[in-house]
Formats: sequence, C-alpha cells, structure tokens
Amino acid sequence: MGKYIVVVSLTNLLMCLTAARAERRKEGVDNRAIEEALWLGMDYMIRSAMVQENFDEYDSDYLFFFADVSRMSDPWISQRALSIGQSLGEYYLENGFSTSCADSIVDAVSALWALELLGMDVDAPLAVLQLEAKSFGVNDYLGFERIGGRPDTDLLIDLLIGLHFTDQMGVDVGITYAEVIPYVNHVDYHMDPMEESDRFIDTNNLVTHLVYTLSGYASWSLDVRFLEREKGFIRRYFAFVMWWADPESLSEYIDSLKLMGFGDQDGQISAGIKLLLAIQKPDGRWEPDDVEDEYDRYHATWCAMDALRSYDMLEKQGLADPAGKWMLQQWHANPHGM
Repeated sequence: MGKYIVVVSLTNLLMCLTAARAERRKEGVDNRAIEEALWLGMDYMIRSAMVQENFDEYDSDYLFFFADVSRMSDPWISQRALSIGQSLGEYYLENGFSTSCADSIVDAVSALWALELLGMDVDAPLAVLQLEAKSFGVNDYLGFERIGGRPDTDLLIDLLIGLHFTDQMGVDVGITYAEVIPYVNHVDYHMDPMEESDRFIDTNNLVTHLVYTLSGYASWSLDVRFLEREKGFIRRYFAFVMWWADPESLSEYIDSLKLMGFGDQDGQISAGIKLLLAIQKPDGRWEPDDVEDEYDRYHATWCAMDALRSYDMLEKQGLADPAGKWMLQQWHANPHGM
C-alpha cells in the first residue's frame, strides 16, 4: 500500500496502558479492563487492516470500522482511527472505488459514508455514484422481483444495510429503506436455536442489523417501544448466546440493547461484558471457534469493541432523525405495509 501504510508502535500502546493503569488506581475507577481491552482490540484492527490483501478484500468494512470508532471518547483510539482511516480512504479512492455493478454501487456508498464521517471530501466520487446508480434497475438492487416477490432473511439483511446508506447519502436506487422494512414483519422470530442453527444465525443478524440501521449506526437513540419484538428476541435468546460464547453474536446482542437505551448496569449486558473480556485473545482479537478467514477475526473484534464502548456520546451530540422516527411510527401502526 506504499505511502499509505501507517506504522503503529506496540511499545507506545503498552506505555499508554501502563499510564492508564496508574491513573485508574489513583482515581479508583473500575473501567480499566474495558479500556485496555478496547486498546488491544484497536491495535489488532490496525494490524489487520494494514495487510494489503485484507484491505483489498474488505476495504469498505475496514473504512466503516475506522469511521465508527473515530467517534469514541478515548483519544488514543479516535486519533488513530482518523489518521489511519483517512490514509486508507485515499488508497481506496485511488484503487478500490468501483461502479461496475449494483452491488459495487451500494458497497461504494457505504465506503463514502465512512469517509465523510472521517472528515474527507467525498463530493466528487458521490456525484459519480449518483449518476452511475441510474445505470441499473431496481431489481438489480433488490435481488428479487419486486412484484409478488419477497426476500429471504439473508438478502433482507443486505437490503436493510445497503438501503440505509443509499438513503443517507442521497443515492437514488429506485427503492428506499422505508419500503423494505415491512418485509421484516414476515420473519418468524421464534425457533429452537439448537435444531435450527442456520435460521437462528440469520435471524440474529436481521434483528441486530435492524437495530443498527434504525439507529443510524449509533448516530441517534432508539425508542424501544417500537422495537418490542426485537427486544423480546434478544432477551429470550441471550442466555443461549452466552452459553454459545460466540463473540460476534454476543457483542451484537449487547450493542443492540445499549442502542435501545439499556445501560451497563443491565444484568444481561453486565454478564455479557464480563464474558467478552474473558474470551479476548492475548493479541487483542476476538474470534469464533471455527475461523475461515480474516473476516471472522476482524469482524468479531469490531463487534466486541462496539459492545464494550460507552454510548454517552449519543447524549452529548443530541442527534435525532425525524424521518427515522416517523418511519418507526408508521411501521408500528401498519406492520404489513407503509
């Protein structure tokens, strides 16, 4: 990656950890373990992203991660997220940006959303996307016939994520997030996770990513009254996910509950955080039992860092999304159509 490689000193990280330990002892604050876990997780994520093969394969994901954690209050994390994210963003715009198909359009939109959050000027590539998006029909973006068709759960997850970003960035793909969200009501949230493991995993991802997208990926708080079914699902299966000890699923459950307004003192959140701290690897990563490639490692680590962070920033920013609130109200009132 040439000039865009950023060298991160592990020695510097360890010095910061030592200083933080001393400061926490002096202050009597009991958040030391969480802070150290976040720092080590960040160090792993930087090393993972700096492998060119990794970044070239999952560029928009890595950019999304650095944009995400740049909002953390910890300066060691936020400052590195900004500098590294911007450097990788320049590399992405020169080497990874593509409009070759509908999937590429949606992927590029999410990358530009991340770059804008990192403080980069994306007006020129965004104008290209807005123009090129018209080259494809609505069914290219949907992946199924809109008239009389219905997406499966896995496709529905992709649609919620993708259309959230196209809406946010003003890229017209012929259909909006609000038009797709009613399909969620056709998904059955009740199952035996041992007997229907694949469906359970898909439903996990649907529920948590519904919460993520409705919150603008932690850009504003959610009114849990409109998400009783999703809250019930997470509460119902939380003990199973604790037993399973899959860091990605457990982290997304914790993160979703936090976005719904539940704090670290919540019994399930507190127990989940303790387990996450216990299963972090010495090099800072989290990973599932069966690792297929680097995606499994970095994505589990990213999810765990989101679960461990504080959401005090939401109150400080006071962000709100009137359109999102209106959509939730309409969805709640008319569950099978808006």
